[in-house]
Amino acid sequence: MFPPSIVGSHEHPVVLVVEDDPTFETLMRAAIARLGKTWELKCFRNTLDVLRYLKSPDAHVNLALVDIGLPDSSGIDVVAQVHEAHPDAPILVVSVIASEQNVLAAIRAGARGYILKDDGITQLAEALRQTLRGDCPISPPLARYLFKLVGSRSMPAGLPELTPKELELLKHLSCGRSYAKTAKEMSIAMSTVQTHIRNLYRKLDVHSQVQAVTRAQDRGLI
Repeated sequence: MFPPSIVGSHEHPVVLVVEDDPTFETLMRAAIARLGKTWELKCFRNTLDVLRYLKSPDAHVNLALVDIGLPDSSGIDVVAQVHEAHPDAPILVVSVIASEQNVLAAIRAGARGYILKDDGITQLAEALRQTLRGDCPISPPLARYLFKLVGSRSMPAGLPELTPKELELLKHLSCGRSYAKTAKEMSIAMSTVQTHIRNLYRKLDVHSQVQAVTRAQDRGLI
């Protein structure tokens, strides 16, 4: 049974859930339910609404789960605002975005951990327990990057030269849009999208859509 979303008095600790995808919100609810106590949930689907809540006189946060890819702004802005308003509340980023740049930005903004959505409910529940204990859970692929960064003195390789259409395509893909929807919004044929994709893979030296988006974000291209 999921913890109830109570409005009014804060008889139970409050967890802030900022996630625009109902499927992943359900995953977060299920993970919170495994914590062994009743939580009051405050769920928001966009940055504007959660910032409005944080400014309200009855705002209360004991734990925050924040997605990075929100529809109206970066979730990093939410992390920063939650940390500023409730500095003692641990913040865990739960996102599909594996960008090294976003991981660093989230940590600098005040996040205590960063978990990828494909880690699953068991890993998410354990990450929540670790966060509440004061630990800093990081998904293994991201942890490897952070250790590599600490030990590296070199800067990233030069920026690849991408066309305006290729950059536009990357922005659509970074928002999770399908090739078909991207083709429609860009007013181009599916075959043209596929051509751009092949060119992006070659220029960015990657082999998948996730790698392409991550590499572009790491280089500050999108």
